[in-house]
Amino acid sequence: MPKTLYGYRGAVGLNAGISRRGFLAGAAALGAATVTTTRRTFAQDRAVLKVMSWEQFQPGEKEGWNALFEKFNQSQSKYLVEWTGWPASQFASNVVIQAQAGGIDADVLMAMPDLAAQTIRKFKLAEPLDPIVSELGITPSGGHEFLKQDGKLYGLSAIDVNFALVYNKKLFADAGVKPATSADGWVETTAKLTKRPEQFGIALTNTIADGGEWWFQLQNFCLPFDGKWAEGKTPLANSPETVKGLELWKALYEAGVPQGTAQGAIMKLAADGRVAQAFGVNPTVVVLRATNPDIYPNLLSAAPPWASKRSLDRIHPLIALNSSKNLDGAMEFIKFAMSPDVMADLMETNLYVIPPYDLTAKSEKFKNFLADKPWVTGYNEAKQVSPIDVMGEFAYVDDQFGRIIMQNFQRALQPGGSVKDAMDAAQKQLEALAARI
Repeated sequence: MPKTLYGYRGAVGLNAGISRRGFLAGAAALGAATVTTTRRTFAQDRAVLKVMSWEQFQPGEKEGWNALFEKFNQSQSKYLVEWTGWPASQFASNVVIQAQAGGIDADVLMAMPDLAAQTIRKFKLAEPLDPIVSELGITPSGGHEFLKQDGKLYGLSAIDVNFALVYNKKLFADAGVKPATSADGWVETTAKLTKRPEQFGIALTNTIADGGEWWFQLQNFCLPFDGKWAEGKTPLANSPETVKGLELWKALYEAGVPQGTAQGAIMKLAADGRVAQAFGVNPTVVVLRATNPDIYPNLLSAAPPWASKRSLDRIHPLIALNSSKNLDGAMEFIKFAMSPDVMADLMETNLYVIPPYDLTAKSEKFKNFLADKPWVTGYNEAKQVSPIDVMGEFAYVDDQFGRIIMQNFQRALQPGGSVKDAMDAAQKQLEALAARI
């Protein structure tokens, strides 16, 4: 069940290889479309609410969302909720085009993190959702901070994916090692787990052809030494902290990565029990299980192996658009979707494991759902950091920033290549980009 983590990057790709933007996507390839989940006979006396998303194109996820839509439509007689939108690869750019033209043609927007930030801060099209939080008595997760402005909350998570270390406990036991807790220890452990070409120590996306997915993962590597990619409009690509982080990535690459291998092939190696660990988002486990169910009992996770345990957390919120002619309906739909029992059903159906709020305390069903999933531990231990927090104002041109980093960094992976020289070159190009944003 290949999926492309593309849907979970945002304007993004693992802009998500096998990935949940395509880890779960692979099949969708149509242009703009509107999909109804309820027969038109319901619509005669109802106001239509349009939810703009890519999820209606996501194999493995659309079923859960369609069921939620159906429940909402059956729960009341005033509104009829319907899909509108595009597949993930086209989604953010099309939404931005509409926003720049003066408005988004929907009542509710589901957004990738970068797009959510633009909708709230740049286009100012979002309605505060604090009344919903109060009515439901919920406490949104820490990853929601970037969705706040002037003390108000403008989005509630619909899908949340963060990074941690997924590992094969059998291969670790065979090698006599445990998950690393430091950067140096991570390289050493990876080397011990590598027996090329039969077994590789770690899965890391590493080809320019998998560019969006490579950046999605590589973007984390400013964090091991507490760096950032940018502060405001000032890029920090060649800062000591960022350079050290990328040197760590390169050391892992040399110690145990299937070099020059496409992401899809790497994931197949992992599913076949030939890769000991992967640094990836929580849907990685779903994909490995779908590819080879026999490997699932061997999978566990650990927090990122550096002192802060910080990893990028990509929240994809529901946003009520203040331009909606049915704003009350938009708010009502989001409130319904966030209700504990409804959210628990969605998360169980779609195998979402990172809740948008204190759902374990609100729903016994969700608590039971997590009880038999020991592989969730490392993801819960990771400290949430929004990509917005490390990208400065480049968050709005995340893909362009990432391409510049990757194009330069690949030269550092050649024999004798220097990460510092590569990032010095990238820094100059990013400064030129800063002048254009």
